[in-house]
Amino acid sequence: MTSVVTSLDRLASIVGERWLREAEPADAVAGVVPRLVVTPGDEAEVAALLRVASDAALAVTVRGGGTKLDWGAPPRRCDVVLSTRRLVRLVEHAAGDMVCVVQAGMPLETLQAQLAAAPGNRQRLMLDPPQGVAATIGGIVSCNAAGSRRVRYGTPRDLLIGARFVLGDGTVGHSGGKVVKNVAGYDVGRVLCGALGTLAVLTEAAFRLHPVPPGWRIVVLEDAPPARLAEAVEKLRRLGSAAAGIDVTWPQGLLVVRLEGSEAAVGAQAGEVAARSGGRVLDRIEAEMLGEQLRHRPWESAGAVAGIGVPRARLGALLEVCSDFAVDTVVRAGVGAAEARLPLTVDGPTVAAFRTAIAGIGGHLVLRRGGGALPAQVWPDGDPVAAWLAASLKRSLDPTGTLSPGREQAAPAASSA
Repeated sequence: MTSVVTSLDRLASIVGERWLREAEPADAVAGVVPRLVVTPGDEAEVAALLRVASDAALAVTVRGGGTKLDWGAPPRRCDVVLSTRRLVRLVEHAAGDMVCVVQAGMPLETLQAQLAAAPGNRQRLMLDPPQGVAATIGGIVSCNAAGSRRVRYGTPRDLLIGARFVLGDGTVGHSGGKVVKNVAGYDVGRVLCGALGTLAVLTEAAFRLHPVPPGWRIVVLEDAPPARLAEAVEKLRRLGSAAAGIDVTWPQGLLVVRLEGSEAAVGAQAGEVAARSGGRVLDRIEAEMLGEQLRHRPWESAGAVAGIGVPRARLGALLEVCSDFAVDTVVRAGVGAAEARLPLTVDGPTVAAFRTAIAGIGGHLVLRRGGGALPAQVWPDGDPVAAWLAASLKRSLDPTGTLSPGREQAAPAASSA
């Protein structure tokens, strides 16, 4: 094991003194303040940095936009924050194949702008995760974060078709490629989705893209009680419309259905959805204003946020439970996933009671944000086989425990909701 002073010299020699600095309180990871922040410029520098860190037994946490560093459990220790903010290149956009390859530090908003500016058919990565404006590609994948559009397009795990990554000991690897469904063997890229950066450092990701729909409509049902919302969602499921989003916001009793496609198709669908659900079609100005109001819920205010999964048929029961425990809840009703913000005064026993109530309706709950204050409540004791599998993955991909030791306890949580 090398000395700390020697390790600092080696880190500086890799990236240059400009890209190595002492950490500040603002660099804390779930309340744990690191010693250093280092910013590599390419994959080779990432690998070299991790080789030094592994040799010196330094704990490393990866940071992209920093929007989700408070997800999951806090690391047991954090010596170095590895920032990906220089890894911001769009490596390739194969418009004909509807695929892009992008470095992990690029903000999602920047990627969408570059894809939109490309000549020919406009394409988009159909992800709209929490804090999406500043969130980076690597952070989104590491948290498997998705928003309203997951109903139609899925999560990052569903859209990721290839990845390049560096293991904790500096080994560079890749999985998948640039062709949909070309993976043979163990798909490490998919394993990294939701692992909170505890298994490897993602450096590049290849995604399947979709055309930007030319038309869209928003249908809303307002001020409805749980039973009425559940009835409306069930009717939409039987209708079979390919909605891009079906969201319920509680306690406002608001159902928002987003339809995307050709102008003619979404116009006809919107009328039918409104008739079946008892809602109304918004005009463009109303729809855009509502979108701005709801864009960051339930994340825009302080407080722990729980990720919840329930059978889709239990929507009404879910809302009743959330009335007792949460102050703001958004349900992706088409897939039975929800995010609920808890009161600022919430304590461990209350989270445990909330989790028990969710289990009582056939669901599961994990604390996504707020692990620094309630670390023991992030992921409860559960299936020993699942725990063994998670520990085995950690030992296989990061045997020296270099990457965010302790946060792996939350990896199943981030992947499931």
